[in-house]
Amino acid sequence: MNRIYRLVLNRATGSMQVASELATSHGSSARATGSVSHRSPLTTAMLVALGLLAAPSAFAAVFDFNSDDTITSSRVYADGFRVGPNGTVVVDVSGTAVVTSDEDVSLGSTAAGNGTLRLTGPGARLAINSGFWDLLVGDAGIGNMTLHGGSQATTAGLMTLGNQQGSTGNVLVTGAGSALTARNIRVGRGGTGTMEITNGGTVTTTRPYSVVNDYGMSLGDGTNGAGTVNISNGGTLAITDNFLLVGMVREGTLNIGNGGTVNADRGVHLGGTLISLSNNGTSNGTVNVADGGELNTAELILGVHSDSSGVVTVTGTGRINADTVSVGSNGDGSLTLSGGAVLRATTDVRAERPNGISDNFGQTGRIVVSGAGSAIEAPRVDVSNELLVEGGAAIRSTTATIKDSYANTRTNATLTGAGSNWTNSGAMRAFTNFEVLGGAVVSTDTLNISGGLNSSTFAPRLEHDQVRVSGAGSAIVAANGVTVGGTVFEPYGVLSASSGGRIDGGSGITLGTAGYLVLGGGMDQWSLVTTAPTWRAAEAAGELSASPILMQANSGGLVFNHTGDATLSNTISSVPSGNSWVSGQLLQLFGNTRLDGNLTAFGGEINVTGGTLEINSDLYTGQGYTDPGQAFPQEILVSGGTLVLNGTSGFQQQVTLGNTVETIRSSTAVITGEGILAGNARLGSTALCNGGTLSPGRNGVGTMAFDGDLYFAANNGLGAAITGTSFYDVDVLGNGQSDRLVVAGRAYFGRTSGLTNIADAALRVTALDPAVSYQNGQTYTIVEAAGGVVGRFDQVTSRSAFLDPSVTYTDNQVQLSIAVRDTPPPVTPVDPVTPVTPVDPVAPVTPVAPITPVAPPLVFGAVAVSSNQRATAAALNTLQQSGAALALYNGLLMMDADTARAAFDDLSGEIHASNRALLLEDRFLREGINQRLRQNRTIAEDGGASAWVSGGGASNRQDGDGSAARANQHREGLMAGVDWSFGERWTVGLAAGSESLRQQIHARNASSDVDAVHAGVYASFRGDAAWITGGASYADYQVDTERTVGMGSSIAQGLNSRYDADAVSAFAEGGWDFELDTLTLTPYVALAYTRLSTDAGVENGGNAALAIDASKDEVWTTTAGMRAAWDISGGQQDGARLEAGLAWQNAGGELRADSRHRFVAGSNTFTVDGVPLARNVGIAELGVSINTSSNSRLSLFGQGRAGGGQREVGAQLNWTFAF
Repeated sequence: MNRIYRLVLNRATGSMQVASELATSHGSSARATGSVSHRSPLTTAMLVALGLLAAPSAFAAVFDFNSDDTITSSRVYADGFRVGPNGTVVVDVSGTAVVTSDEDVSLGSTAAGNGTLRLTGPGARLAINSGFWDLLVGDAGIGNMTLHGGSQATTAGLMTLGNQQGSTGNVLVTGAGSALTARNIRVGRGGTGTMEITNGGTVTTTRPYSVVNDYGMSLGDGTNGAGTVNISNGGTLAITDNFLLVGMVREGTLNIGNGGTVNADRGVHLGGTLISLSNNGTSNGTVNVADGGELNTAELILGVHSDSSGVVTVTGTGRINADTVSVGSNGDGSLTLSGGAVLRATTDVRAERPNGISDNFGQTGRIVVSGAGSAIEAPRVDVSNELLVEGGAAIRSTTATIKDSYANTRTNATLTGAGSNWTNSGAMRAFTNFEVLGGAVVSTDTLNISGGLNSSTFAPRLEHDQVRVSGAGSAIVAANGVTVGGTVFEPYGVLSASSGGRIDGGSGITLGTAGYLVLGGGMDQWSLVTTAPTWRAAEAAGELSASPILMQANSGGLVFNHTGDATLSNTISSVPSGNSWVSGQLLQLFGNTRLDGNLTAFGGEINVTGGTLEINSDLYTGQGYTDPGQAFPQEILVSGGTLVLNGTSGFQQQVTLGNTVETIRSSTAVITGEGILAGNARLGSTALCNGGTLSPGRNGVGTMAFDGDLYFAANNGLGAAITGTSFYDVDVLGNGQSDRLVVAGRAYFGRTSGLTNIADAALRVTALDPAVSYQNGQTYTIVEAAGGVVGRFDQVTSRSAFLDPSVTYTDNQVQLSIAVRDTPPPVTPVDPVTPVTPVDPVAPVTPVAPITPVAPPLVFGAVAVSSNQRATAAALNTLQQSGAALALYNGLLMMDADTARAAFDDLSGEIHASNRALLLEDRFLREGINQRLRQNRTIAEDGGASAWVSGGGASNRQDGDGSAARANQHREGLMAGVDWSFGERWTVGLAAGSESLRQQIHARNASSDVDAVHAGVYASFRGDAAWITGGASYADYQVDTERTVGMGSSIAQGLNSRYDADAVSAFAEGGWDFELDTLTLTPYVALAYTRLSTDAGVENGGNAALAIDASKDEVWTTTAGMRAAWDISGGQQDGARLEAGLAWQNAGGELRADSRHRFVAGSNTFTVDGVPLARNVGIAELGVSINTSSNSRLSLFGQGRAGGGQREVGAQLNWTFAF
């Protein structure tokens, strides 16, 4: 041991103290001893003398606590001390003891060491007075330090928890008044460090910031370090005038909860490193703030350096207050707030804010705000890579940017859920994907939308960016306007509203370069080939406020791609650019869109490819246009769907062409493919080709005017070849009005126009006036051309199977004549000449054979095929030519043959005749009585009364015959009876019940529902082997019918009726039982007769309603068959029997019930047949019966019937009780 000493002044005690020369070495107690200074002999002698004058105990060195100790009075360790350098040692400091060290204090100094220092009570204190010395908790082994009950520890130097690799250092500061103060603190340098600050304890660092002194506390400070600090229950961590580094080099975690507070004056950095980690992994910093925890700092940066990450999670009532927040600087950052957590920044919250210049940022900034009450509040908020605001959370800002990410992924920003909102009082910019869904709301002063490239990295790839509002309650509200369109680095912009989402553009919505506003399904992707978007499938429409919509030069336009209907009342305008006033576009893709706003300043293109676009405004009126040259025309293109234009397109200009002045309207139209131009419009020169259709008006007649020429499948000026037929669809009225084309120039029609690029021009009559008779013909002027009519319609057609349209031409007009197809009157036959015998014999003249009169074919009957169709068509021919009858008549005139035949079937009222067949076939009470009489007679062997109840049902299908359609029927009911037995021979009884019947004829869209009440009497006689039964019944029916006529046509209507009917039936059955041990065979025959009386009825619901005549129908049946019964009781009292039977039934009478009708609107009577009853059917029966007591019996029988197009399956349950 070194025996060289020095005399020093102990400032703590105010006295001189001998210290080992080893004390001249500054640093950790684990450090190597420095070299010894060589002194002169005189100096050495003086020091030895002074030492000898001091107490012998003054010879000092680093003090080692190698065993447990309790310190209750003050001590001074001039050379520092070590606790547990070689084993486990606990040192307690309590009372008013002050432990002072002038050098290092080390807990767990070696790898084998485990030292614990505990300070307890308000007077207990540890002090390290020199800034040159360290407090090491877990130096190379395990170190633990605890302050509680108001104790304090102060070090003027550095404090380290988990100093060397493999070490562990733990510090607990707990209790009010307990305080730890250090110049700066490292938690987890080479090992693992954990600090707990709780129950009012405080930890303070005092080192002010400088370039070389850049932290007050560092967590995860070394390449192998991991540091964790937990602050809770009123605990406080204060970083004075410096930074708190979390995950400085490796892993760092800061947990603040339950009222804990962290104050970091300069800032908190997560994932910050002082050395390059390119070869040593990454640094990761994590901060969790929960349930009343609070973090206050000037600067919060998540992911400070490259190859690092910072994660901040705030939950419950946790709070973060900062001046500025960066989520992802040169590394990755993730910020999550949930459950009511709030982050407030006085300057900004920004995702992906690079710190310095780097060619390999790659950082991501992810922000999630979730749950009601959770919020970010800052004057400026920039988000990138990923933003999710959900469940009622909020962002409140003054300016905001949704920007592209530095990462190799597209940014996705989403607000979703009712109550979720972003309130921005100033300007907001969106350069990438941004979705507002599920009831979320964005409110801002202004909104600027663009996208398409990554303006952060300028990577040479296309980004399919758009802003989308979708879902009921979702909204973007911009009080002072929305601008959508490309910028210098973002080539286009797309904003869409779908499924009830709302866009409120406030003072206006401006569409700039390649800017699109979409109602319905938004952009799918941007096409580099067409330099335009491709669109998603149509979605339900969103909503647009009444904000004006302005379209600048090269703007994309307003797109309609929605399901259902949408109506807008916005003013839509093109912004002039030089002498071009035709910027913008209306693009109709899907759905029915109606524009009721002011479009007088809109001169952009109208492009309809699907659905219907209805414009109820003049367009491009040219107000204020003063350029002397010819104006650019508004272009209208309809290649699919329908454009209904009710207004004027373009304005008239006086233009000098050579030596002449011509008046030209500044609009053109091309109608092609499946496109239809409809409405009451005035426009410039127009061409139809390859399937295009003109249909003036809408739901009635209309007029289209063309200030120019009209080219109908004939135009040399079109770039594309004309090959397909184009159409003019004409509606007419009875007052002489019709659809009309008025052409200021020439009207060219089809192959006879004299042009070379030609195809067929077709005229189609599509609708008639329902109130005018066409039996005597009507004539209409359908084209007027001031410059002349050139050519003819190549086809003149009508969809009607009953009309003959014809066309006549003059120099300037085309006239249409329409008449019902005429049939010449019948030729009256010539009477035969009686031969006269002349006086002189002359050969007799053979008389001329009589000419058979030719019956005129019916108008409607010409296409009728079945007997019911012919009967109905004959009646329709007699419809009055006025009022409701004429409307029905004219509705049928416009049908083609197939549609007319289907209409005749619907109009026939076949359900009424088929319903009679259903009632004639009703065997409900008869079958119940017969089953009762087949019961085992042992339960009434000695005579007496019996009561019984029975329930059953059956489902039946009866095929049609080509005239009447197949009927599906179902019946079910419940009946009861009582009878009396007289000896063993005779039984008489009464029965009654109720039944429900339903018949459906799907091919006729018709059904009937019948409620029935039955009553009857019956009797039976049984001899030794022979027996006979019989009875009579009465049924009262209430019939309700419903049917739909002409679905999908102009005569569509629903009809219903109610009337009564009744039936009387008689029946008898006899047979002979052959007893063969346990088997009984019974051949039998049966007869039945039914007479049905049906009251008259009248339908309601439309002009196709029928009056149904009363009728009487009857039918009888003869049945012969064999039944077999097996006694399966085995001699037991249950008397169980199994029964089966086969039979054949023949029917006669009115097997094809008919019904006489007439149209209530006014027609002759006609007769239609119903579904035919089967003449011959086979019957199969299977049943079982058993005694339920000595005087009661239960039976269950099933029956199937097949034949003559009939299929039926039914079952009946019967229970009898003998008194």
